[in-house]
Amino acid sequence: MPGKYRNKDPYWEREQPREARTRHVLLSYYPAAGKLQIATIFEKDGQTQRAKVVTLDQEDIALHPEARELILEALEGWR
Repeated sequence: MPGKYRNKDPYWEREQPREARTRHVLLSYYPAAGKLQIATIFEKDGQTQRAKVVTLDQEDIALHPEARELILEALEGWR
């Protein structure tokens, strides 16, 4: 079965993300694609490497209100 992105450019190649970086985490937001990537990062050979990338999908979160509420609760608790 062909992959989801075989016949078109992946969103990360079509869109420049808005990014925020902490010491160990990189957040990459792709508003047009409705994606938020969360990756652990580390330095190797002078370059930033991503590991353990998780992508939150806007449509999926919208279809599951309990997931959206849990994310909002966590963020509000960290405020």
